[in-house]
Parts: sequence; structure tokens; C-alpha cells
Amino acid sequence: MDTLPRIFIGGVGRSGTTILYDAMRTHEQVYALPKEMRLLLDPDGLINLVDALTYRYSVIQAREAKYRFERLMKVYFTTPDQAPYRSYDFPAWLGGDYYWNRLDEFLAALVDAKYEARLNEIVYERPEGWVSSFFKNLKNPGYREKTAFLERKYVEVIKYFPDRQELIALARQFIDDLFLHAARQHGKQTWCEKTPHNHLNLDFLWELFPESAVILIKRDPRGVALSLLKQHWAPHDLEEVCLYLRNVYQRWFDVRSRVDVERRCFIEIKLEDLAEAQEDVLQQVMSRLGLSPVFINPPQIKPERVNYWRQEMAPSDIQLVNRLLGPYIERMGYTV
Repeated sequence: MDTLPRIFIGGVGRSGTTILYDAMRTHEQVYALPKEMRLLLDPDGLINLVDALTYRYSVIQAREAKYRFERLMKVYFTTPDQAPYRSYDFPAWLGGDYYWNRLDEFLAALVDAKYEARLNEIVYERPEGWVSSFFKNLKNPGYREKTAFLERKYVEVIKYFPDRQELIALARQFIDDLFLHAARQHGKQTWCEKTPHNHLNLDFLWELFPESAVILIKRDPRGVALSLLKQHWAPHDLEEVCLYLRNVYQRWFDVRSRVDVERRCFIEIKLEDLAEAQEDVLQQVMSRLGLSPVFINPPQIKPERVNYWRQEMAPSDIQLVNRLLGPYIERMGYTV
């Protein structure tokens, strides 16, 4: 693998992961991938595939995990006009034919044999949404709902990897080949990936890429809570938002307690510091990564955009967040 570090950005949603990622996008050596590359940590992603072929292996478990990963990669991530991953187009992002060929190579390495049969535990699924499409068509004859679905033509015998590191090595090379191919197409030497909850899976990411760098960006939880209230995908009640965040923060501190971040390239920054002194913070990050400090017109963020919660939140709302999240606010370096 190339000597430059692979970079993961993580943090709770609405904590500044996107603004940091957009800044990394302007670095002369780093290719920031187009979107959150959800193949690593999503429910049908690589993390579950690796577990199903190692720690949790059974014939059915392995077969289902491989099928779901293949569907994710061949259907969901290649049909940008369809749910559940609208606007995702992996072949366009990761090299067209190179993407398809490298994916087939990786999938083939997981299969010992395949044969024709029909077993009770295999679900030969209909295209998803066919019932809803039928009833919508009754109301609107011009309506057509396109669906993503991968036909199963064979029963596959999926390999068991008693040596988990053998599979990890295959997965590492597969991911790095795809991401680095995209980086080089854009004249960059390494890659950066951002998914907000990367930090909750540090053990897996560092198992996959032991020499990678992880940048955690954090924000005062009161600002996070207010921002979440405005998101369509988050709870719309402040107490519910706090309960959501409490679980995420607790999970983070549990992960941190068992992962030795001191022995890794782990960088923790505050969004507030990035807004106050962006150039200094970015230079410190690049120095830690061993990369040049050269950015070309990185996006700016003003402190008032980060701290607007101080003016907009009612005192009673601040008290509620302090009561429910106080220990985490303090552990993250903020004052209650």
C-alpha cells in the first residue's frame, strides 16, 4: 500500500464533518471521495460481510451477507435515480469498467462453488415495492415505480475464513484499489472518506487500515442538538434529540475506552476552533498526517454559524440539554 496515510473523518452528525471534508477536498494531495462511501459500515456493508464470513459464520449467514453486499454494490450503489441510495453512482466515481472488474474479482474470492437448487431458506425476492406500485397504478395509470433488485440464479457455497486476517487483507486491497484508482484519476496521491459515525467503528476501520489516520471533529452538543432539530431525518423534539445523542456519545466513549488511540494516528479537533482559526488548525492536521499544508481556496466557516445556538436556544432548552447530556458535554471539553 502507498506510504501516504488513508484518512477517515468522523463525528456526530451536524458537528462539522462536511465542512472539514470540503476543506480536505481542496488539498493538493488528498482526494476526498464524492460522498459518504457507505459500503464500509452500512447494514449490508463490508463490516457485516467480514463478520459473517469469520466470527459469525454459518452457511446461511455467510450466503445472505455476501448476497446483500453484492446487491449493495451492483444495484443500490449503481442506480442513482432509485432508493435507497439516491444520487449514488459508484461506477462513475470509481472507474467504470475498473469498478465492475475489481468488484467481481473480490466477490469471486469469497465463493468456493455454486450450484442450481431451490432451498427453503433462500428468499427469491420480488422487486421491492411491487405491492405499493400496484396500488399506486390503480390511482395513477401513468405512475411507474422503478425498483432495484438482484436476481439469484445459483446457490453459492461461501468460504469460511478461520483466519480473519486473510479476509481483512482481501477487503483492504479491494477498498484501497477502488479508492486509490479514483484518487489517481484526479491527480491525487491518497484518499479521504467521511461518514459521520466512522468514529463509532474505529476498531473495524483500524483493523482494515492499521496505518490510516482518523480525524474526529466535535462540536458543543448544545449546538448539535439545535441543528438536529432542523433535520428531516432526526427527532423533532429536543428531549428526543438528547436521548438520541446520549446513546451516540456513550457509544463513542465506550469505543474510545477499548481502542488505544494513543498508538494510532488519531486527531481530535473542535468545530469551534476550526471556525476561529481555520488555517492554523488545518496546518496542524496536515503536520500530524505528514502531508503538505497546501490547500487551494478551502471553504470558510464563520464562528457565528457554529455558535448561533447561544442566541437561539431558550434558557430552559439549554438547561434540558445540560441535564441530559451534561457529563458528555464536559468530557468533550466544553463547560456546562
